[in-house]
Amino acid sequence: MSIYFVNFISNILPLSVLIAFINPDKKYITKSFIAVFLGFLFGYFAFFISAQFLKTDNLIFNFNFIFIASLLVSFIFYFWEKFKILNLILSTIISFCIALNYYYINQDLPIFSNSLLDSQTITSLGFIFLAFIICILIFFFLRWQKTINKKASFVVFCIVIFVEMDRALANILLTLMRNSIIDTETFLVSFVGKSNYFGTFKIYLYIILILILAFLSLKIRQNNINKHTILDIKYRKDKAKNHLINSYFSSVFISCIVSFCIVLYFFMISSKPLVIDEPKEILPNAEGKFIFDVALLRDNKLHRFAYVTAEGKVVRFFLINKREDRDSPVAVFDACMICGDMGYIKKDGELICISCNVRIFLPSVGKSGGCNPIPLKYTYDGKNIIIDVKDVIAGSNYFSQIKEIQVIDPVSKDKLINIKAPFSYSYKGITYYFINEKNYEEFKKDPLKFIEETEAKFLIQRRNDVG
Repeated sequence: MSIYFVNFISNILPLSVLIAFINPDKKYITKSFIAVFLGFLFGYFAFFISAQFLKTDNLIFNFNFIFIASLLVSFIFYFWEKFKILNLILSTIISFCIALNYYYINQDLPIFSNSLLDSQTITSLGFIFLAFIICILIFFFLRWQKTINKKASFVVFCIVIFVEMDRALANILLTLMRNSIIDTETFLVSFVGKSNYFGTFKIYLYIILILILAFLSLKIRQNNINKHTILDIKYRKDKAKNHLINSYFSSVFISCIVSFCIVLYFFMISSKPLVIDEPKEILPNAEGKFIFDVALLRDNKLHRFAYVTAEGKVVRFFLINKREDRDSPVAVFDACMICGDMGYIKKDGELICISCNVRIFLPSVGKSGGCNPIPLKYTYDGKNIIIDVKDVIAGSNYFSQIKEIQVIDPVSKDKLINIKAPFSYSYKGITYYFINEKNYEEFKKDPLKFIEETEAKFLIQRRNDVG
């Protein structure tokens, strides 16, 4: 759920920086917050209306021009604070444009996925609230910094404007090239690609810049404060100033470290695609059976196995306990009729399809249809789960992975490596490999001359049963 924190702070933190540096004075803080709120409110209605007509891309494209113009004008208001009403209007416009971009990147990430307020929704809202508090804190810190460290504050202000303008300009050029309004020149494609790539790291840059300002503020602390009289006003002022500096530094430092850790966790771990664990490769017993003790499943984990067929096809299946309170084993192929063979993982009491991220209710595992894993025939005698190797082989067509193994040319009986074979031929769902073209052509003319027809028919029947 850290994606909600990352999306919020990536968009609202630069807004906090901009509004803090162009805010006139303390008297207008409340009015500035109202201006930002109105910008977000108007942005929501504008985005909602455009979404109904599938015009969100056009909306973002047009207002990126306004956003760039607003950023350029904000340079004036950094120094010129005479016309307060114009300052508030500029704040509303900037927040409106940033709000549109925020709604755009979050349109496929609804917080409320259903009518119930579940734990996932509460966690998402908690992350957003945390990011909001951090942005408010940094707003007040930067307003204070502008009065005590004007040069460094202006440098930070310029960098934020440059980065945000770069992002907006890259999106404008990308839209123009996609719609063939301008030619896809090499330098334009390179600029857009680099801007979008480095744009993902802008939040780290903002955090580092704010940390630098926080450390610079420590230099203005008063050292060796001594009280000369009982009512030493200078002593009290210096002590209060040091307390303010220490309070700002500690709170901003903690906020930046927390933000950095959450963002880093998201990009390094949370945003990575789900992957299945490596299956355990197994062989059947002398009777062609896989036998598993039901005690294996009492840890309520997903146990994944793989069998490599004679043709080198890696067939994955897994065993899982459908109910945590009692033995209720089920065996299924690690593939879906809809999504293919990317596989499944078990997380938080649910089975998740890697391909489409669908959550599957555990008691329904073993049933066919939907995004459920493909059923695998098995028997359960109350102690062991027993699977016939031929039933596993029957599902080989559901998988695409081929392992390098030694196979036999059915014509000449020569040994060769399957993935290095110059010729291969699929007959009735089984792939055969050949050492030369002569054997390949001879097999094509009369396959039954070189293989057992009964085995082929058996495999077809088993596949029909599985399907």
